[in-house]
Amino acid sequence: MNEAEFLREKFREYYSKHAVNSVPSIEAREFGIGDFKKKIVKRHMHFASVSELNEFLRKEAPLYISYSAAYYKEPEARPMENKGFLGSDLVYEFDADDLGLDCKEEHDFWYCKRCGNSGKGSVKNCSNCGSAVEQYQFVCEKCLDATKKQMLKLIKVLDEELGIFEQVSINFSGNAGYHLHIRSEKVRPLSSAARLELVDYLTLAGFTAEASIADFSEKMLKCAKPQAVKGAKARVLNRMMEFISNASPDELAAFGGIRLSKARYVHENRAKIIEKMKQGILDYLPGSKAISVKFWQNLIEHAKNCEALKLDRQTSIDIHKIVRVPDTLHGSTGLIAKTVPLEHFKEFMPLEHAVAFGSRQIKVFINKAPKFKLGAERFGPYENEQAVLP
Repeated sequence: MNEAEFLREKFREYYSKHAVNSVPSIEAREFGIGDFKKKIVKRHMHFASVSELNEFLRKEAPLYISYSAAYYKEPEARPMENKGFLGSDLVYEFDADDLGLDCKEEHDFWYCKRCGNSGKGSVKNCSNCGSAVEQYQFVCEKCLDATKKQMLKLIKVLDEELGIFEQVSINFSGNAGYHLHIRSEKVRPLSSAARLELVDYLTLAGFTAEASIADFSEKMLKCAKPQAVKGAKARVLNRMMEFISNASPDELAAFGGIRLSKARYVHENRAKIIEKMKQGILDYLPGSKAISVKFWQNLIEHAKNCEALKLDRQTSIDIHKIVRVPDTLHGSTGLIAKTVPLEHFKEFMPLEHAVAFGSRQIKVFINKAPKFKLGAERFGPYENEQAVLP
């Protein structure tokens, strides 16, 4: 039995024991499936019922299966305009690969087929011969914790600022992040343009100092009073005050773009500076007005970057996009794209709670893999060697 046959058999075994019932209004959804190294090889599929979907999973055991956020009169029709669009859920996706995490430089690596060169991290071209390289990406606990924090921030904004946190379902992606589905009638009619506006708000696209919370045009430098504004503006101002309160002189110099001597002034006078901000005044640093303006612009930009959500824009905007069916297996990892009840989300640990297969061991040859955790055990690193793994 080759690798492809082995994996297909394991997926078939899983679906024979686990029914998938995670897609509401299944008869109105388009489906697509994927195979080795390609997540979508066929679209425009339709299942009339949950039982029909599960029969297909048990028989065909696709490595990937996705469904439309959209609802259609005729989901299997093509081209797209013939489907009869009825509305679409809102879907938000976070992936560790989009967060610029330091840990990715440790466990991800690349390989050049042309010259055999390799290295850690992520690059497009070989540092030796310039050829395109193959990327090998892995996920660790730090990756998943970072995406969870992003999801928790999103939940808070959707609930407290936008008021659209209704009929929500969250699931692990099966790989490196999470998906959030909003299925209320309120969001279904939203156009792509309206969804883009929501994404821009969540990612703080177009948020600038002068246009949003600061005025540098007069002699006195001003800002909006934190207690007088709401939403993103309040979050950025509060983040600024938190940073000034807790940052070291070195951090103030680095993120504020000022000399260490001026950063020490900010650090020593941080209580007074924060109190002025609450009154709508941005303090002057020693020196010229230009130095102070530069400092406050940089600080606002830093706070903005901290508050901006690092979500996948296309997933949220494209009303015809298909996404992983919750509670199915991910073809790259073998993990379950598990639905997570909101009340258990903070405690959910994908590398333990989304493991699909048991502890039966098998001997495999591993070209290269970093240290990783699966279930309660840790493995690796491995390089050009055989290992016995569950």
